[in-house]
Amino acid sequence: MPFKIQYKFNDDPQIYHCVVSYAQYRNFCGLPIIQECKIIKGNETTTKKSLDEIQRALDLAYQKDTSHIRKLAENT
Repeated sequence: MPFKIQYKFNDDPQIYHCVVSYAQYRNFCGLPIIQECKIIKGNETTTKKSLDEIQRALDLAYQKDTSHIRKLAENT
């Protein structure tokens, strides 16, 4: 079940939000560009397309391409 998270990038004081699955949350927390990440709301509704887009951003971030994950963060 998807839930909403709150996170901050390293060297960026702004707080961002997005909706992720539990597996994505675990991967998100493991990104070296993420300073802080926590669950703020459970049982969120989202589309498979949105979760797929987050997964693509996570995959790219692990390959050192952070542009997509930052773009998603700006749109939330």
